Amino acid sequence: MAVYRQSDLSLVKQYPVGAVSHARDVVVDAQRNRAYVSATGADYISVFDTRTLQQLDNITIASGKRGEAFTPGSLDIDTATGKVYTVSLAAAEAAIIDGASGKVEKVFPLPGARDAIGVAWNPVAKRLLVVSQGSDNLLIVDPATAKVEHDVYVGAGSLNVSYSPSTRLAYVSNRAAGTVTVVDEDGNIVANLDGGTYPNHVSKGPDAVMFAINKSKGADDAKGDRITRLLPVQR
Repeated sequence: MAVYRQSDLSLVKQYPVGAVSHARDVVVDAQRNRAYVSATGADYISVFDTRTLQQLDNITIASGKRGEAFTPGSLDIDTATGKVYTVSLAAAEAAIIDGASGKVEKVFPLPGARDAIGVAWNPVAKRLLVVSQGSDNLLIVDPATAKVEHDVYVGAGSLNVSYSPSTRLAYVSNRAAGTVTVVDEDGNIVANLDGGTYPNHVSKGPDAVMFAINKSKGADDAKGDRITRLLPVQR
């Protein structure tokens, strides 16, 4: 874990090795001066004070399934409420964390998910979006009832999902399929885009812009190691 200054990318603080076990994802709550980092392979989310840069107490997540462990993958945050959302790679579950109290608010199962890894919060419809690399699908879930409203096959090896409030569309990176799939709130696929070699991640940009990154097969891979800027066409 490290903190860099955005203006010139100079190192502000380097945390000790092992500060977060297998750190995967980070989300920042600028209003409440908190950063949350998922420890994939462990059972907790690490918390940092973004003003003092002090590492705070971890938030441990217990699985609701007997004999299972909750191992967090990606994270997303509702900046209006400070709630943090994550999913478990080991057990098909989602968790909601109340950032203000630092407590786990809810853990619930995700029927139809296998190796759940990516998560996004839709603040417009108040829905949780979950992608799973083992079942190649996107689940649209009502977190209030834990009901899966839509189960959408999006492509092999789905790794991440990001939601654009301005377009009300979800973007899913499918590593094995080599695609970025765009899905509306009713579970309809509206586009299936070339994601290059091994699409790994999608992230919101300003306004309606979305960014995708991918990995490479090797040094001579013309479609590898690139950043792709995605913008809806106005019709």
